[in-house]
Amino acid sequence: MQESTVDPYAKAGFGLLSAAVRRRLKQVAWARLEPYGLTPQQFWVLLVLLEEGPLSLHALSQRVWMDDPTASRIVKALAGRGLLLSLADPGHGRRIKVSIAPEAHPMALELQSLAAEIKEGLAQGLTPAEQATLRQGLLTVIGNLDAMLATARAPSLEAADLVS
Repeated sequence: MQESTVDPYAKAGFGLLSAAVRRRLKQVAWARLEPYGLTPQQFWVLLVLLEEGPLSLHALSQRVWMDDPTASRIVKALAGRGLLLSLADPGHGRRIKVSIAPEAHPMALELQSLAAEIKEGLAQGLTPAEQATLRQGLLTVIGNLDAMLATARAPSLEAADLVS
C-alpha cells in the first residue's frame, strides 16, 4: 500500500497547531540546553531576570506564563544550583525579589545569545509584516482562551441556585 503524500497538518485546527509549535519549541530548547543542565522553563526564567532585573515571584511567574507554585519550584531549583538569589524586597515588608546570582551572569549572557538564535530561527522565512500578523493573531488566541477560562471558572447560575 502506498503512503499518502498529503500534508497531515493541512487541515489541523489552531489547538493542534499551537500544541505542535509548543512541543517543537521545547524540543529545540531542550537540545540546546543540554550542556547547561537546564530545562526550557528554567531557561526562560533566567532570561526574563537577565532582561528585566530582579522581580517578585508573582511578577516573574506572570512574565514566563506559569503559575506561582511552578515558578516557586523553578526558582528554588535554580537557587539550589547557585544561579539565583532570593532577597527581601526593601520596598515591601513581606515580598522577596528574585535575581540572577553574580556568578551566573556570564552563563545568563550565553543563554541570551542562545535565545536570540532560537527567536531568529522561529521567524526565519517570515516577513516583518507576517511576524506582526502572527504575533497579533497569537495574542488574540491567548485572549480568547483567557476569556474561555474565566467563563469556565465562573459559577453557573444553576449551581448558585442549588446552594441557596
